[in-house]
Amino acid sequence: MPHLRVWLPVCSLLVLTAEPALAQTPAPAPAPVTPAPAPAPETPITPAPAPVAADPTLPDPTAPPTPADPAPGPEPAPTPLPVAPEPTPAPTPPSEQTAASPVQADPAHAGGPPPRHRIVYATTLVARFNPLGVELRPYFMYHRRLTTRTGRLFEDTHFGLGLTPALAPSIARLGATAELVPLAILHLRASYYLITYFGHDEFKAHDFRSPYDDFSHEVIKARSEAKQGLSTYGGQAELSALLQAKVGPIAMRNEVLFYHNNIKLRGDNDVFYDLRHDILAPARGWFVGNDTDILYVNEKIRLTAGVRGTYFHMFYPDSVYEPGDEKIDNRNDHARVGPVLAYSFKDRPKRRFLKPTLFLVVQWWVKHRYRAGQEINQGLPLMVLGFSFNGELWRKP
Repeated sequence: MPHLRVWLPVCSLLVLTAEPALAQTPAPAPAPVTPAPAPAPETPITPAPAPVAADPTLPDPTAPPTPADPAPGPEPAPTPLPVAPEPTPAPTPPSEQTAASPVQADPAHAGGPPPRHRIVYATTLVARFNPLGVELRPYFMYHRRLTTRTGRLFEDTHFGLGLTPALAPSIARLGATAELVPLAILHLRASYYLITYFGHDEFKAHDFRSPYDDFSHEVIKARSEAKQGLSTYGGQAELSALLQAKVGPIAMRNEVLFYHNNIKLRGDNDVFYDLRHDILAPARGWFVGNDTDILYVNEKIRLTAGVRGTYFHMFYPDSVYEPGDEKIDNRNDHARVGPVLAYSFKDRPKRRFLKPTLFLVVQWWVKHRYRAGQEINQGLPLMVLGFSFNGELWRKP
């Protein structure tokens, strides 16, 4: 959380004192003239005393003057003690649903604003279990600085445009993103993607007629063996907002992300199994995901640990329901909660490879039609293991 400091000006009063002028002293009066004294009687001449040995401790008045020792030069200033470097900020685990982890502020800009123009990149590789999946999320973005104000609240405020694709063995998303960071605590983003499904049938789209249809793991497996997976394409829009704050070593983050699908399906089918989010999503409609983190951040050892809660909800349009279906939007919602852990390896500021971070997310299913004990043991969590890094490719002050 940004620390706001208020500096109170200190007013000092300078008292000017003038040295008083020296008083003029009157000229001395002339001394009175006195008569010369009478001459003294003549005294006998006495022999001169014998010479006495000179005292070695007294200077010899006949010896030539000894040159004075040179004055010692000024003492050298003390060598300053080395200043310990600023600790590298501890990492924050990227959101599972975010296309790429946001690029954090460059430590090279500490104490001053970042460049006015720069091109940054980030890469996140994740592997997931229950359900199974692998995805690579590259991120290339141009940043235009918004303000020259310094301080944590205005750290790396910018407007950005760039490419944020996501690539998996059977799913590809290609698209662009616009982002706005008016304050360090608030990140806003809008994206649009062309999404395609291809490859192995188990990882393709599986389309259904109603939100009440069975999309369990066993059903998807049987459909895959029967080659009923769908190779298709469509568009997907995203709108997201990330709010974050930090108080001492405790950080809090909340990211909400709205998706809108426009996916081509077969016949009259209106919903499909979305493997990326493990939901039965509307082919034409909205759904929302939310991640909430409470984290302990240890910047000294570059470690972050905490708890993450995740929730997904579908907004099914009335047209997706079959005759006789009860229109209940939360039937296919899911929720999970569990620990997160991230460790950032030693960073080298001013390099193009920054923040190499290893992270782990383990979440147990609290709500799901099949994974909360109905078909799959609830003790088996979703697990995500990932590695991310970022850097700067170009800058202009």
